[in-house]
Amino acid sequence: MRITTGLCGSLLVLALSVSGCGGGSDAKSGDASTAKPGGGSSTAASDKPSGGESTATGALDVCTLLTAADLQKAFGSPFDGGDATHQDQTGADQCVWVNTDAPPIKAFSLTVLRQGAIAGALKEGGVTVTSLHASAKAAFGDAVAVDLGDDAYLSGTTLAVLDGDTEYTFNTGFGTSDQAISGMKSLAAQVVG
Repeated sequence: MRITTGLCGSLLVLALSVSGCGGGSDAKSGDASTAKPGGGSSTAASDKPSGGESTATGALDVCTLLTAADLQKAFGSPFDGGDATHQDQTGADQCVWVNTDAPPIKAFSLTVLRQGAIAGALKEGGVTVTSLHASAKAAFGDAVAVDLGDDAYLSGTTLAVLDGDTEYTFNTGFGTSDQAISGMKSLAAQVVG
């Protein structure tokens, strides 16, 4: 069971950190002005994060956790409003933001997995967010502890933070430069608190 959980954890972290994971359903369009689950519309660059609003299907609109202005401050490039997806296979919710001044292309993603939303084979296998986080952390030989949430680690371009029964996985798709890593850490601290 331990090997299966570890393998599931490693595969999940890899799958969640890849932008555009297939098989999910869109939580919103990539339009800069979009309807929010609570009603009304917004322009991403001026929105204040609302703490992650849930849609009628229970998906979390992860794009509401950060604004384009937050990403610009962290990474020094303007970003779009983000593209949200709900991953039916795992129950995770993700937002992928891309800079609007490419080249070079900078893609940043945030994936949130909540215990109550776990789905598919993970749910059938009795996997918990806590066990998944621990297994993924153990699978990465280069994982470095980070002081965020209940437990956090940095491995390459991925920063995973366990906070209660929720895991936040941040990923810079543009490398491990000092600016990318420090920007990602500051955004993680902003989201997790």
